[in-house]
Amino acid sequence: MEISVVGLGKLGLCTAAYFASKGHRVVGVDANEHFIEELNARRCPVRETGLGELLEEAWENLTVTGEICRAVRNSDVTLIIVPTPSGPEGRFSNEYVETVLREIGPEVGAKAGFHVVDVVSTVMPGSCEGTFKPLLEDSSGKVCGEGFGLVYNPEFIALGSVIRDFSRPDMVLIGASDDHSAEIVEELYLSSCENEPYIAKMSLLNGEITKLSLNCFVTTKISFANELSAICELIPGADVDAITDAIGADRRVGRAYLRGGLGFGGTCFPRDNVAFGAFAREVGHEAQISRATVAVNEAVVERLLGHIKTSVRAGGGVALLGLSYKEDTHIIEESQSMMLAERLVDAGYSVRVHDPAALDSAAEVLGEAVEYRGDPYECVCGADAVVLLTRWPGFRELDWERIENNAKDGSVLLDSWRELSSRRFRKFHYIGSGLGASVTCQGAR
Repeated sequence: MEISVVGLGKLGLCTAAYFASKGHRVVGVDANEHFIEELNARRCPVRETGLGELLEEAWENLTVTGEICRAVRNSDVTLIIVPTPSGPEGRFSNEYVETVLREIGPEVGAKAGFHVVDVVSTVMPGSCEGTFKPLLEDSSGKVCGEGFGLVYNPEFIALGSVIRDFSRPDMVLIGASDDHSAEIVEELYLSSCENEPYIAKMSLLNGEITKLSLNCFVTTKISFANELSAICELIPGADVDAITDAIGADRRVGRAYLRGGLGFGGTCFPRDNVAFGAFAREVGHEAQISRATVAVNEAVVERLLGHIKTSVRAGGGVALLGLSYKEDTHIIEESQSMMLAERLVDAGYSVRVHDPAALDSAAEVLGEAVEYRGDPYECVCGADAVVLLTRWPGFRELDWERIENNAKDGSVLLDSWRELSSRRFRKFHYIGSGLGASVTCQGAR
């Protein structure tokens, strides 16, 4: 299939590379001249797990350009993957999507064949029918569903695992203006996915609502586990993992995202919740579950801060291990580790931080307020408290006896995901988030 991908950012470049690696002819388009230069030199300008290796498989079928009209002219399907930033009320802005549509409309109109315009960017419900469709019809001179098709086809991926998620999706969401367009996009995915995903075909409007709703439901599971974690900490002997493992074994619930720890962060979940609430208010409803989900999420940082304040006086040294919002990425947007660092600095603590990938990103935000260490063992030297945050796989395998010896005698180890709950410590006072008092002190001396 001949495909053009407009927007070669974190998701767009992964999308273009993935389809090209599966044998589709792909033209990637971006306004960033540096990106185009790097890609034409066969260098990867985006940090994402496995992307460099994927590009090596894709170069034969992938070309990049800054000329959007040429890309549309030489493709049958155009995927639009540009930012839709959040406004003050939480609504997504369609400014960049509309700019692309205005540029490609005349080219779509000039083509003799049928062209599918596939919006991948997350948008507010009503955008496709209310804005994108009339805009394309006006600029192309064609009727939607006859001369061209409009599809809403957002992805459900997580940074750090974009390629894995893209190759084996649970579900492919296709909101479409017409059956023919839906079938074209379905064929594209079925010819590329390494599994047999559920194909959810529906109207454009229902597709838009589904995207927001699904992400909000996932965050509700996260917040439920974290609320349960907070309750368990107040009950001697309670263990949030024992409870959520049992709850998740019920097929009506499922284990995914049901684990007490840090709250949700990153570029999608927080803003999708706010957007869902804004959308609900617009149609005359208050989304109470969504609002409660956000409130529980915000309380996680305060709970962690409370543990530290109870154990370490202001002015003490706190070492934070993990700053990215999740493992396998350098992204720190809405990271609760970063929020905790800022709250600790405001409370008068001396903060030292370590992360395998996010130190540079963190330094742009935290500046000189904290100390940065590329070595985790140096990070904890002399600390009154060590806080294990992001679930980087390597953290579990660290020499924890060495870390214990490097920290102050009697210092606190606050383990937000209970990664080390089975270990015995000689010097640390171990606090496992989500563990009741009698379990919390296990191994402490």
